[in-house]
Parts: sequence; structure tokens; C-alpha cells
Amino acid sequence: MMKHFSVLFLLYLAIFALAQDDGDEELADELEDLPEVEDTGLDTSADGIITSYVFPTYSEPSFPAGKVVEAVIGFDNQNENNFRVEYIRGSLTAPTDSSYFIQNFTGALHNTTVPSGSEVTLLYRFKADPSIDPREYGLLLEVFYTSEENETFLSTVYNQTVQISDPESSLDAKMLFTGLSIVGMITLGAYVYLTGSSNKRQAAAPRARAVAEESTESVDGIDWDYIPSHMKRTSPTRRTSPPRSPKGRN
Repeated sequence: MMKHFSVLFLLYLAIFALAQDDGDEELADELEDLPEVEDTGLDTSADGIITSYVFPTYSEPSFPAGKVVEAVIGFDNQNENNFRVEYIRGSLTAPTDSSYFIQNFTGALHNTTVPSGSEVTLLYRFKADPSIDPREYGLLLEVFYTSEENETFLSTVYNQTVQISDPESSLDAKMLFTGLSIVGMITLGAYVYLTGSSNKRQAAAPRARAVAEESTESVDGIDWDYIPSHMKRTSPTRRTSPPRSPKGRN
């Protein structure tokens, strides 16, 4: 029983390790296949457009890899014309060269019209790849919007250096899962082993009682009245000599 359990346990660990390696290779391939962001040449905002930002979940400028970060972006239109916010995009760049892109985040479409003198709040979520090296990067957040004449503008909301840290919480969850799996396998093996031993002892006990009962019945069930008296075993009697006459004594 324990031999089979050990084989199954080793097989489980091997499968888990192979799955982890395959996942890491897939992440690395995805990083290599990330498209490069082309420079649109739009470096100016429309007059009277004021943007702002806040990161409500994490303290700027440090974000963990592999975790979704929310950026709340304010778009204040102080221009005399109406504008329509098309989408927001973000990316990680080299800390010393914002034109060298490391990772492009998924853009968020909004298509929100902001009338003159109005302000809207927009939500943008991004996540650094879990396999990215923990170090400093440039974080770039941009808002694309168009005027009523279909003229496109670009406002840079955020362009600063941030620290991407290790995905500690993801690592802890992975270690916790592995530890619980190992404990569960050991507990299951111990339960199976102890249950098998207990069943064997319980099965042997009734057999022993049955043999003892059959032996007792074979003795107690005899009807001694049908056995001839001379066949019955009796206790030996002590023979005594008859008293001798005093006359016979010399």
C-alpha cells in the first residue's frame, strides 16, 4: 500500500513541475510576441484640456507584477468645443528612453463625449506581466480624443519612472497550493493505510470468536445420559485394607 502511494505521490509532483515549466515558457513566448507601439507623432494636447490621475489601489510609484492596477483618470474640457474620448492606452518603457517599449498594455475603449466646460472620470486597468524582471520602468498612460472636426489629439496623463516589484502574493499562493497538495496526499495515504489495517484486525476478530464458540459447543453439547456408566470417567477411589483382628497380630 505505501509503495503504491509513494509512486503516485512522485508522479503527482512530476506533473505539477512540468505544468509550471510549460506555463513559464508560454509567458516568455507571449512577451516576445508583444507588438511594438508605433509613434503616432501626436505629442500635443488640445487647448483647455486638463488631465489628472490617481492610483487608488497601490501607492505610487511601486506596483507588483502580475496584479491589476487601477488608474482613475480625470478629463477636464475647458475648451469651447466638445471632445470625444476615444480610448486610453498604457505601456512600460525603458526608464531612460520612453520610445523603447517593454510591454504594451491592453487599450480601453471609451467613446465618451465631453461637452465644453465638463469633466469626466475614466477608469483604466493595466497589469505588468508576472514574468517581468523586478526593477524600474517608465510607465506611460495616454488618452486619445477627437474634436467635432475629427481632429485627433493625444494627452499624456502619466509619464514617470515606477518600480515593478516581485509578484509576492502570487508566489505565496503558489507555495500555499503546493503545500496543501502535499499535505493532502500524505493525509490521504495515511488514511488509506490505517483504514486497511483496521479492517484486517476487525475481520480477524470474528473468526477467532467463531472458532472458540464452536469448540465450546462441541463439549457442552454432549448428552452424558446416553453414555454407558462404565464408559464414563470416574475419579479413582482409594482402596483400604479391612481391619485385621487383634488375634492375628503377633
